[in-house]
Amino acid sequence: TRRQPGAATVMTLRAEELTTVPGTLGEPTRVVATMPGVSRTPFGLGLFVVRGASFENTGFFIDGFPVPVLYHFGFGPAVISSRLVGELNFYPGGYPLQYGRFSAGVIALDTRPPPTDRPFAEFQVDVLRASAMGVLPFDNGRGSIAVAARRSYYDLIVPLIVDGVGLAYADYQVRADYRFSTRSRVSAFLFGSYDSFDRTTASGVGSTAAEQSAALGYTFHRFITKYEHTLPGGGLFTLAGMVGVDFLNTTQTQPGQANRSLDSTGFILGERASLRVPTGRLLTTTLGLDILTISYDAKARIPLPANIGGVPPPGFDPTVVDLATRVTQLGVALTAEETLRAGPVELTAGARLDRLIYGNVSTFVADPRAVLRVRTGEVATVTASSGFFHQPPPFPQLAPGVGNPDLRPQRSWQSSLGVELNLPWNLEARVTGFFNNMYNLQRPTQEVVQTPEGPRRRFFADDGEGRAYGMEVMLRRRLERGVYGWVSYTLSRSERYVEGGNVVPFNFDQTHVLNIAVSWAINDHWRLGARFQLATGNPTRSVTGAFYDGDTDSHRPLYAPQMDGVPQERLPTFHQLDVRVDYRFRAGPFNMSAYLDVINIYYAQNTEGWLYQYDYAQRTNFPGVPILPTLGLTGELR
Repeated sequence: TRRQPGAATVMTLRAEELTTVPGTLGEPTRVVATMPGVSRTPFGLGLFVVRGASFENTGFFIDGFPVPVLYHFGFGPAVISSRLVGELNFYPGGYPLQYGRFSAGVIALDTRPPPTDRPFAEFQVDVLRASAMGVLPFDNGRGSIAVAARRSYYDLIVPLIVDGVGLAYADYQVRADYRFSTRSRVSAFLFGSYDSFDRTTASGVGSTAAEQSAALGYTFHRFITKYEHTLPGGGLFTLAGMVGVDFLNTTQTQPGQANRSLDSTGFILGERASLRVPTGRLLTTTLGLDILTISYDAKARIPLPANIGGVPPPGFDPTVVDLATRVTQLGVALTAEETLRAGPVELTAGARLDRLIYGNVSTFVADPRAVLRVRTGEVATVTASSGFFHQPPPFPQLAPGVGNPDLRPQRSWQSSLGVELNLPWNLEARVTGFFNNMYNLQRPTQEVVQTPEGPRRRFFADDGEGRAYGMEVMLRRRLERGVYGWVSYTLSRSERYVEGGNVVPFNFDQTHVLNIAVSWAINDHWRLGARFQLATGNPTRSVTGAFYDGDTDSHRPLYAPQMDGVPQERLPTFHQLDVRVDYRFRAGPFNMSAYLDVINIYYAQNTEGWLYQYDYAQRTNFPGVPILPTLGLTGELR
C-alpha cells in the first residue's frame, strides 16, 4: 500500500491489522517486525535492523517528530495507546523528504482524534499490565478530550519468579482536538513514558560475599501541537511544534571495581511546516521546513584506558573519571519536492538541505532523492528509486573526553527496483531488489591523534563503510470479510569493510528471514490467528581456545580466522510459532473482548548467543524467550 508519492516503498496498516496480529500482544508498532526487509532482533526487543543497517539508523516518529523509543521494556507495549494510533507507515528505505536525520528506514505513527459521537471509555487488563482510556466530546462533537494511562505490574510479578530482578513501566496520554470548520483543525497531544530495570546478584560466598547490580531507567515526555488547513484546489498547509524532555540514568556496581554511572537530561525543541499545492495540471509542489534542537547535559563516572605511553602494571586498574558535559545538536532543514503525474507515469523528485551544527562540526548536507513509478497495465506497477540520507552521530559519541566532537554525519545511498501487483481476491504482491551503500559509519577505537594540546586518545572514528543488498517479497491479503494476512520473505547480505579492505558480515546479517501471518474472524464473536517466524542465525566467531592474561587476571579467547570474510559459524536458525484467539461479547453496557496471545507456543529452544566457561573450555546456549502466554480482557463503554 502506498500513500506518499515520495516514498519508494511503504507498508501501511490500519484497523484490525494493527491490534490482532498474533505474537504482538495487540500492539500496532510490533507488527513492523513481520515486514520484509526487517531482520530479527533477540528477545523481541523493540529494535529494528532494516535492510542491513544498524538498529540506531532506523527512526521512530510520532506525528512527524522523532521519539527515542516506541516500546516499553520486557516485551512491553507501545508507549502510546493503540486507540490513538490512526495509521502506521513503515518505510524500509527511500522514505519521504518530510522525515530526515536517519540513514536507514523510518517507522511513522500518525495519531488520530478519538471517536466524538458520544462519550467513550475503555479498559484493558491482562497478566502483565492494566490500562484505561476515557474520551469526552464537546461542542456537539467538534472537539474532544482524551485521557489514557497504563501501568505494568512486572514489579510485583518478576521478583516472585526471579530473585533480584525489578522491572516496571508506565505511560500516559492527554489529547485535545477541535475542528473549526471542514477545512481547519487543531490538536494538542501530551504524552510520556517511564521504564526501569534493575538486577542485583550475589558475588562470592561466605565472608567474601558481596552484591553486584545493574540498573537502567528511561523517562521521556513530549507535547505536540498541530494545525492543519485545507486550501482550495486540494492544497494543504500544516504547522506543528514540539517540546520534550528525556531522562536517562544507568548504574553498575561490582565488587572490587569502581562504580559506573550515567545520568543525562535532554531538552528537545522541534518545529515543522509544510505546504502542498497543485502547480499545474500535472504537477504538485511540496515545500517544507524542519527544525530540531537537542541539548543533553550528562554526568558520568566511567573507566578510561591507561595513559598514553604508560605501561599497565600487572594488576590492571583503569582510571575512573567523573565527567560532566553538555552536547548540543541543531538541525535546520528545507525541503522541496515536485511530483509529475502524466498518464501511467508518476515521477517525484526533490531535495532536503540540512544545516547541522554540533560539537566541532558545522556543515551543510544535501540529500537529493527521486522515485519513479510506471503503471504497465491494470495489474502491474514498476517502481525505481535512488537517493541520499544522512544522520548526525548520537550524543554519547560526541561528548568531549569520552567521545569525538569532530565526527561527521553518517550517510547512505539507497537504491531500489521493484514491481507491485494488484491480484484477484483482494491480494497484492511486491518484489523489490535493493542496494545500499553506507559511509562515515562511527566505530569505537583507541587511536592516538595529535592535537594542539598534545597527543590524545580518540575513542570514536567516522571512517567505517558498509553495504547491504538483497531482495524482498511480500504477498498480502488486505482486510476483507474478516480475513487478512501476509507472507514476507527477505534474502539479503549486509557487510562491513574492515582494516586491509576486507569485507566481513555485519553482526546482524541474516541471509533468510521468513514471516507468515494470518488472522480470520470466524464469526461475530471469534477471531483466530497465527504467525510463524524463521530466520537465519547471526554470524559469530568460533572460539578455538583461550590463554591466561596476568594483567587482567582472566582468560581471553582465541578465535578462528575468518576465511575470505566469512565467519566460521552462525547461531542456529531461529523459528517460532505464535497463536492468538479473540472472543468478543456483550456484558451489560460494555462491548467486551477477551484474548489469549501465546508467543512461542511449541516452546522452541532458540539460541540467542553462547555462554562460555571462565576458561572457554566449554559453552552452552543462551536461550531465547520461552513460551509466553498472555490472557487479557478489554471493555468498551459508549
